[in-house]
Amino acid sequence: MKTILVILFMFPAIMTKAQSAAADTVANRMAQKMKDSLSLTDTQQQQVYQVNLQLHLLKMSRRQQYAGTDSLRYHIQRVENMRDSLYRIIISDEKYQLYLEKKRNIINNN
Repeated sequence: MKTILVILFMFPAIMTKAQSAAADTVANRMAQKMKDSLSLTDTQQQQVYQVNLQLHLLKMSRRQQYAGTDSLRYHIQRVENMRDSLYRIIISDEKYQLYLEKKRNIINNN
């Protein structure tokens, strides 16, 4: 009986840690892809990683906050719409234009 209670109390902590690890993995993968495709410096890669991590965590927060509502998609998209403006601060104009071009190609399946 004690074992079951311990597991029940530890489950939320385990899930939170797993979500955090997933957020870290996603943010790191995106930053590495951007570094490779845009020739970012290590500092820029770290800044992009931090932006991606914060956006991922913010989206997870919105998913919990608006779960089961019609406005969930709207709130997730609002978070996602911040990405480009945050990237623009980090990377040079030339690399930012290249980023936008690559993004358009992905969206348009070219």
